[in-house]
Amino acid sequence: MIRMKPTLKHRHSLSALALTSLFAFTSPTALSDDIEVYLQEPPDPVPPNILFVLDESGSMGWNTPTRRDQLVTALTAVFNDDAMGNVNTALLGYSTRGNFAHSGAFKVISEGSNQGSFLTQINNLTADGGTPTVAALNAAVNWFRTDATFTDANNLTLESPLEEDGVRAEDMRCAPNHIVLLSDGQPNSNYFSAYNGNQCNTSTLFSGGRRTQPGDRCAYEIASHANTIDLMEGTGWDGDQNITVSTMGFYTSGDTRTFLERVAEFGGGTYYDSDGGSLVQDLTDIITSAQTNIDYAYNAPTIPFNSDNAAVSGDEIYVPMFLPEDRTFWKGNLKKYTITVTEEDVVLTALNNERVLNEAQEFQSTRDLFCDDDACDPDEGYPLAGGVAQDMTEVRNLYTYLGSDPVLTSAANRVRNSNTAITTSMLGVATDELRTELLNWVTRDPAYVATEDDPSHSGVMGAPIHTQPILVSYSGGDVVLIPTSEGVLEAIDARLGEELWAFMPQDLLPGINTIKNNDASSIPYYGLDGPMTYYEVGNEKMVIFGMRRGGRKYHIINVTERLAPEYVAEISSDASSHFSKLGQTWSKPLFVKMEIGGTVREVLVFGGGYDPDQDDATPPDPSYSDDEGNAIFIVDAEDGTLLRSISDTGANVNIPEMTFAIPSDLATVDLNGNAVVERIYASDVGGRIIRIDLDDDENDNSNTITGGIIADINDGASVHRKFFNTPQIGYFSKSGIQFLAILIGTGDIANPLGDVTDRFYMIKDTALWYTPDWNTYDAIAHSDFVDASDTAVAGLDPENRGWYIDFSNSEKSFSKAILYDYAIFFTTYSADTVEPDSLCEAVGTIGTGRIYGLNLLTANGAIHWDGSSENPLTISDRSSQLELQGIPPSPQLLFPGGTDDQGNTIIGKKIFLFSDLKKKHEWSDRFRPIYWEEVIDE
Repeated sequence: MIRMKPTLKHRHSLSALALTSLFAFTSPTALSDDIEVYLQEPPDPVPPNILFVLDESGSMGWNTPTRRDQLVTALTAVFNDDAMGNVNTALLGYSTRGNFAHSGAFKVISEGSNQGSFLTQINNLTADGGTPTVAALNAAVNWFRTDATFTDANNLTLESPLEEDGVRAEDMRCAPNHIVLLSDGQPNSNYFSAYNGNQCNTSTLFSGGRRTQPGDRCAYEIASHANTIDLMEGTGWDGDQNITVSTMGFYTSGDTRTFLERVAEFGGGTYYDSDGGSLVQDLTDIITSAQTNIDYAYNAPTIPFNSDNAAVSGDEIYVPMFLPEDRTFWKGNLKKYTITVTEEDVVLTALNNERVLNEAQEFQSTRDLFCDDDACDPDEGYPLAGGVAQDMTEVRNLYTYLGSDPVLTSAANRVRNSNTAITTSMLGVATDELRTELLNWVTRDPAYVATEDDPSHSGVMGAPIHTQPILVSYSGGDVVLIPTSEGVLEAIDARLGEELWAFMPQDLLPGINTIKNNDASSIPYYGLDGPMTYYEVGNEKMVIFGMRRGGRKYHIINVTERLAPEYVAEISSDASSHFSKLGQTWSKPLFVKMEIGGTVREVLVFGGGYDPDQDDATPPDPSYSDDEGNAIFIVDAEDGTLLRSISDTGANVNIPEMTFAIPSDLATVDLNGNAVVERIYASDVGGRIIRIDLDDDENDNSNTITGGIIADINDGASVHRKFFNTPQIGYFSKSGIQFLAILIGTGDIANPLGDVTDRFYMIKDTALWYTPDWNTYDAIAHSDFVDASDTAVAGLDPENRGWYIDFSNSEKSFSKAILYDYAIFFTTYSADTVEPDSLCEAVGTIGTGRIYGLNLLTANGAIHWDGSSENPLTISDRSSQLELQGIPPSPQLLFPGGTDDQGNTIIGKKIFLFSDLKKKHEWSDRFRPIYWEEVIDE
C-alpha cells in the first residue's frame, strides 16, 4: 500500500528487516503459463503415421447415396481441411476383387502436391466383391513392419513409414502409428488359422466356408500383436514403436459391431460407430487425437533461483523448487539455506558455508540445511533430492474439510482409508477397491503395495510452480506454509523440514487419481498453484490462498493453533454465490483497512482473476467481454463475507467499461496517511488502468465507491497489448505540477514466446485529491502518450499525459516495477528459440533477461550500469543484460545496516539495487523521504 502522509523518517536499526525486504516485501511476479518456456514442443510438429484400411466390398454400393460415395465425400471434406494436413498417411482398400488397392507410399498431406494426389486416390475407391478383413489387417500391419514386407498384386513393395530408402527415418522415432480399419459388413474370405507360428483362438463370432476359416479368426491376435510389437526393436530408438488399431463400423450392428469393437480393444484403439452424418467428425477426431499425442523427448531445463518465490526469516531463506516433466504430476521440493548479503552479491550456502549457486544462479548442489549427508550430492543440483521431500516418507497427517468440524486435524476430516465419510464419489472413482488404493497411496500408508509401474508416494512433494512459502512464527517452533501441485497446503516444521500436516480441499480429492495415474501430458495438474497471504485479525493468525490455473476458489484458514488449523471460509465462483464473476484465482489478496458503510474495517481486496478464454485472445478485442475475472472484490478479512463487488454489471458498484479480466494484484493508496485505503488501481488484460475511489463519508451506500477507466493503451493502437503486472504507484510534486505516476509494463504471460512488440508505460493520474466526474472523464488513449522509444521526453510538461517505450527482440515485462529517487526499475524477458536436434525433441526455451532503469519524467537512462559517472545519461543507458537465464525476478532495493560515529546501528548508510542476486548500483549516504505530505498555504 502506498501511503502519502509526509514525514521524514530518521535512520534506525533495521538490519534483519532490511534483509527481509530483499525478498519478502515484493509480491510474486504475476505470471501465467510460463511453463511453456520449460517444455516447448518443436515448431514443426511431427506428423503421425495413419493408414486408412477401407472396405471396398459390394455392400459399400448400398444405400442412396451409396456408402462408398458417403465415405468419399467425408474423406474429401476432411483432407481439404488445412488443419488435417499435418499427417503422414496412405490408403489401403480391400475386397476380394481389389487385391488390396492402395494409394502408394505414405505421404504428408500438407507437402507439395500430396493433397491433390491423395484426393484422387480417394475418388478411385470402388464397391465390389467380398470382405477379407483379416487379410487386409495383416497386410496393413506388414506395411508398418520393417521385418516384414507388404507387396501388392503387381509385386510392388511398399516401404514402412518408419524407414526412408531402407534406412530408419530418425524424425519418425516419436511419430504415433495408427491403423484405422473401416468396414460395413461381416468379415469373410478368411484363410488365416495361425499367426506368427501360433494357432489362433477358435472362439469366433462367425462361421467359416468350405475352404475358409471363420471370418474373424486371427483378427484379434493380429491387432494385439500390432499394439505390442516394437517395430524398431534393436535400433536404439527409445521406447516401443507400436501400432494403435482403431475401427469404424459403418452402418454396422450385431456381431459385426461386436467384432470391430473387439479388434479396437485388442489393438489399443477406439471403436467408432459411424454413419453418413457422423463420419466427418469421427475421422477428424481420429486425426486430431493422433496429431496431439506425439511422444516427444523432453529435456527439462535447469531452473535458476528466483528470489520472487522465496521467503526469508533472519539469515535463513526457504526456496521452493520443481522439476518440469512431460507428465501430469510435476514434483517439487522446499529447501532451506543460509543467506548472506555482501557488498557485491547475495550468497546462499548450505552447512559448512558451501555455496549452492553457480554464476548463472543455477543450483550446483543438492545439499541444504535440511540435508547435508551422503543422500545429498554436493556436486549436483537435482532439485528433488534433499530438502523437505526427503522426509516425506512416514504416514502423513492429510486432512480435508467435510463440513462437520472446522478443526481440520480432527478425525472427522482425516484423509485415510478408515474414514468412511470419504466416499468413492468424492474421489471420483467407481469402486471401493480403487478408493482404498488411492487413499493408501496418497497418505503413504504401508498397506499400499508399490510396483515398478505403480510406485509409492514416499519421498514425493508436489511442485510449487508459482507459489511462495510463508513463515508463521509460533512459540512451539516456526512453520512454513506452501501450496503445491499435489492440491495440498503443506505445513512444514521450519527447523526440521518435516511435514506437520497437509490440507486438501474436498473438491480436489478427485485429483488424487489424476496425479497417481500421472499420464503423459505437456500441461501439468496445477492443484493449488495460486497466491497466498498471511495476515492477523486481532490475535488470530489467518491465511488465504488461491488456485491460479487450478480453479476458481480462495480458501481461508485460521492457523492460530500450530497443529490444529481451522477451516474458515471458501470463496467460490459458484453461480449462485456473490462471486459468480470470480475467475481463476491469480490475484493476491491484499490485507488493508477500508471504510465501508461508515466503519473502518479490516478487509481483503483482490482482482477478479483470469479468464482462460484469454489464452487464445490475441490481440485483445476492445469490444470483447470476459465471462469471468472482470471484477474487484472486497471481503471481510475475518470470515470472507463479501462486502463490496465492482464489475461491469450485476455488482454492488457497476462500471460498464470493466469488461476484461483482472489477474494481477491490485495497488492500494492511502491518500491522507491514516492507514485507511481511499483508492485502488487495477490493470486488466485489455490494456486498461482502472481507478476506484472510496469516499470517507458515513453513508452506507454502494455509491460511496466510484470508479472508471483512466487509461486505455489499446484505444487507437494498431497493436493491442495486455497487462498482467501490478501497477506501481509513485507520487510526483514539483514546480506546481502534481500527479500520481502509474508504472507498468505489458506482456502476455499466457503466450511468453509471442512476437508482439511490448512496452513500458508511465501513466499520469493528475486527479490526485478529487474524484473525477466519471460521466465526462476523458480516459488516456494511445495518441495521448509520448513515444519515448528513440528519443527521451523533453522534460516536465503539464500537457504530457504519460510516455511509453517499445521493447525490442520480443521482450516482455513480467516484473513489477519499483520506484526510487525518480528512477524506475524493472526486468524484462526475451525468449530464445532453440533449434532441436530432431523433430522429436522438445526443448526448454529459457531465454534471457534485462534490467531497466528509467528516469520517471524523461524515460532516459537513470543510472550508468557500468558504475561510471563521467558521461551524460542517454537512452543507451536504459538497460543492462542479466547473467541468469529464464524469466528474471523483480529488482530489489536493499538498505544494509551500518554504524554512525557513536557506533549505533543505522540503516541508510548505502542503498543497493540488486537483481539476480548481484548488486547493480548503489546510492551514497543521504536522508531520503519515505513518507511525505503536501502543505498548501491558503
